[in-house]
Amino acid sequence: MRRKRKPLPAILIGLLIIVAGVFLTKCAFTSFSSDDPEEVVREFYNYEKEGDFGSSWELFHSEMQKRFSKGDYIETKNHVFIGHMGVETFEVEIGEIENIGEWEYKQGDEVDTFTDVKAAEVDMIYESDYGLMTISQVCYVAQEKGEWKVLWDYNF
Repeated sequence: MRRKRKPLPAILIGLLIIVAGVFLTKCAFTSFSSDDPEEVVREFYNYEKEGDFGSSWELFHSEMQKRFSKGDYIETKNHVFIGHMGVETFEVEIGEIENIGEWEYKQGDEVDTFTDVKAAEVDMIYESDYGLMTISQVCYVAQEKGEWKVLWDYNF
């Protein structure tokens, strides 16, 4: 006598695979999104640590991208930090993200005013050919087309 298999286990397994696929897809896109200003700062400096200056450049606000072409940014970062300073990687300490509100970005004689700006102090600790060095920088993030993007201060 032949027994008929119930399709319930196959259906449950199929549903579990679909749910897992949706969950993993959502996690993958969430981790690469620019929805969280703190995550964007962390992602930017992780790329910098890895020497992936092209990917970090992509997280710049368009105003920063006007200041540095992608090729020049990659070449200069490699030349100065890796070439001259002999740095292979560095440690990063990111302070608390603070709400700045309105902030002005200066590019030559032009000044752009951004609203809803966040900022964090970032310390980059380098073990270089010239000894242990720390560079401190305030990293600003502002929204552009619904995504948080990195800006540096040139108001000096």
